[in-house]
Amino acid sequence: MNIILFGFGRAGKIHYYNCINNPNINLKYVVDICDISNYLNNTIKYIDYNNKTLVNKILSDDDIKAVLIASPTYLHYETIILCLNHNKHIFVEKPISNDNNNISECFDIAEKKNLKLFVGFNRRYDPTLMDIYDRIQNKKEIGKVNYALTISRDYPYPTKEYLNKSSGFFNDCASHDIDYINWILNDKPISVMVCASEGENYNYDYVSIHFQYSMGTIVCMNLSRVASSYDQRCEFYGDKGEIINNTFLQNKKLSFPERYEKSYQNEIQEFYNCIIENKTPSVTKEDCLSNHIIAKACEESIDKNKKITIKYGNTCFRNYSISTPQRVKDNYLKARTNQTFYFVTKMHEHFANLNVKMGIWDILENLNQLVDVSDPDLSHPNLFHAFQTAEMIRADNKPDWLQLIGLIHDIGKIMYLKGSDETGTGKNEQWAMVGDTFIVGCELPNTLVFPEFNQYNLDIKDKYKSTKLGIYKENCGLDNVICSWGHDEYLYRILSSSLNPNTLPEEALYIIRFHSLYAYHDKLEYMHFQSKKDKDFFSWLKLFNKYDLYSKTDIVQDADSLKEYYTTLINKYFTNSYLYI
Repeated sequence: MNIILFGFGRAGKIHYYNCINNPNINLKYVVDICDISNYLNNTIKYIDYNNKTLVNKILSDDDIKAVLIASPTYLHYETIILCLNHNKHIFVEKPISNDNNNISECFDIAEKKNLKLFVGFNRRYDPTLMDIYDRIQNKKEIGKVNYALTISRDYPYPTKEYLNKSSGFFNDCASHDIDYINWILNDKPISVMVCASEGENYNYDYVSIHFQYSMGTIVCMNLSRVASSYDQRCEFYGDKGEIINNTFLQNKKLSFPERYEKSYQNEIQEFYNCIIENKTPSVTKEDCLSNHIIAKACEESIDKNKKITIKYGNTCFRNYSISTPQRVKDNYLKARTNQTFYFVTKMHEHFANLNVKMGIWDILENLNQLVDVSDPDLSHPNLFHAFQTAEMIRADNKPDWLQLIGLIHDIGKIMYLKGSDETGTGKNEQWAMVGDTFIVGCELPNTLVFPEFNQYNLDIKDKYKSTKLGIYKENCGLDNVICSWGHDEYLYRILSSSLNPNTLPEEALYIIRFHSLYAYHDKLEYMHFQSKKDKDFFSWLKLFNKYDLYSKTDIVQDADSLKEYYTTLINKYFTNSYLYI
């Protein structure tokens, strides 16, 4: 695969040698602002970055499949846009930009053009950290992680020129630690407190960062650029054990290229694999946006000398911290306790008879009186959230069927009309109607909301239903597992019934069925059940999740002004304007 390398600095040199030593990569050009031709072998041409005509010419070469961007941070965004406009796959060193709008734009263009945008958080490809991830997330060796500690010493100290043009301590130095801890924990922090000692050029010599994560984990990050050797350590303490990793070598001065030599090699190979095998890169748009938001929160904590609540988007959604309302905790406790394999099969039988005819708009408006007791974020009725979700999808010019799904994705909650408080499907007791779903008949992941409630589920006492696979087979497909009962499954069954003819695509029904299975599409649990269909449709769940959660605001949409537009979509995809429920 022919590629171009932009930048020949500290990271650029690492990528240069890894490219020329990788049999799958053919490095044709290196682009830099300085003449570095003496450093290159005879088969690779130097291109002056300032010569825009020549840069555009080599990017127009159809033989060039991809580019690797290791230029200074302030050049990343403009270089990415330039390369995307020439339809090249992109590997870029972090961060993409110090502006989240720019980050989103880059990912959105890449998605539209069906190009890979691979962001270089190389720690994810370090064999040691990959092993820790496997032991924590897959093997569950130490159970729920209660505390984590990282120590990072960046050696050698960067030049003043680099510091002046870098993206700041937290976006530049700390971002790697933030990313790999978020990745290993499969979680994001909800608050941060930072202490720091000021160094040269308004940078920091020593920094201590204290995070609280949404699942309760406390993380302490100790970072410094003052050191005699590169030093990277991490420790994880769970309720079933601990993992301690220490790479510090007392008698040898180690540089970060030496410490992470293998990770950089693995990283460039994975970039190649993503292109050739059409794989989705590990680092997502949401990862990059979150990382930048967290870095900004760290800066704010220093400036204000106080603990900062981290808000992703306009609001910190799905924040199930200690401040969670008791009604929410009670709802999850009852769901986790009562939603057994036996209970779910009984609900399938109870709601199988679709014998009530109701207009789609009547359903939506009826739900105005129902407030989701599992939602800690807002007290607005469901209709408001429905329009907010649909309108954000519409604003991003996504397919009209997805806009319609945004509008109706929660109307399965109408089951309360046929349900009862006793079974958790009534207006007051909603524990079998709303909230995060999980798969019954197998072990309950510790990444579920309030994992401490898992112990109360009776299925864990059944040796066949308490293992990783449980009663299922590997790669059996989500269509063949049974999820805890709720409005997702109920609406899926309504829309799949011959009583309710429609032309919604299969992807739409998949989103309906699994959009509340957050353990799967947000925490990456249950991946061992994936079929080819699940792998193909996974990106739709991730996409919809963005609109489902982060469309929530206190701004109420004008339902009357929007009704005409969405009526046309209902008429387009549904044979009738009513449903049998």
